[in-house]
Amino acid sequence: GAFMSIGNTAVSAVTRGITGMVSEMSSSSAAWQTFEGNMRNFGKADQIPKVKKELQTFAQETIYSSSDMASTYAQMAAVGVKSADKLVMGFGGLASAAENPTQAMKTLSQQATQMAAKPTVQWMDFKLMLEQTPAGIAGVAKAMGKTSSQLIQDVQAGKVKTDDFFNAITRVGTSDAWAKQARQYKTVGQAMDGLKETMGNKLLPIFNAVSKIMIDDISKITDASGKLNAEKIGSWITDHEDEIRKGAKAVGVLVIALTGMKIVNGITGTFGT
Repeated sequence: GAFMSIGNTAVSAVTRGITGMVSEMSSSSAAWQTFEGNMRNFGKADQIPKVKKELQTFAQETIYSSSDMASTYAQMAAVGVKSADKLVMGFGGLASAAENPTQAMKTLSQQATQMAAKPTVQWMDFKLMLEQTPAGIAGVAKAMGKTSSQLIQDVQAGKVKTDDFFNAITRVGTSDAWAKQARQYKTVGQAMDGLKETMGNKLLPIFNAVSKIMIDDISKITDASGKLNAEKIGSWITDHEDEIRKGAKAVGVLVIALTGMKIVNGITGTFGT
């Protein structure tokens, strides 16, 4: 009984996870389309396949979303950050040391995007990173030849170059120890995130193809509805009020008759008469 209960719980978790994939795939599809559009606008269209495959592979092995990472990568690449793909994966390594890795990953990505446009690390951006993953930042400080307190003081004094900070994140976050931790699921929920990411990436081309058809059809309906003359239709309904009322009444009688026949047939079938 105990083993059966555990098995049922696992199956239920998988079922719930797969059920929620449609909305997640919709968001993922939109994010990847934005990524590809940004990359083309930046003149980096040739890098799309390589980066996409690299980030999706990393996301499937971890608990992170490849589409979220793609958005961060595109913004990093836009401001000239070198090896932006490795840097994004470095965020994943540092975030794995946090209590809530997915939230830490989002915070690191967001703050780093703001940092990238400035020559030195700003305290407010750094502070949020520190709050999310103090162990990760301690590792970065060590890689820069500092203690955590020294790094904090230098950031507050405006002495830490953004490029140096990013290089340290890349070295630490992609090192064997940190990368291994990012790839280890600690809960069933994290394992489900990895499963959904893997399935989502495999199904995304099909989802995109079906979505395109649906979007085209909905657009046609939208265009057609914009041409409707609602006032003219309303006037026609008013002018033919009596006919419509009689027609509706006739339809109602027909529905009642058919429903009654179905009930009678059910009763006679039950009693064999």
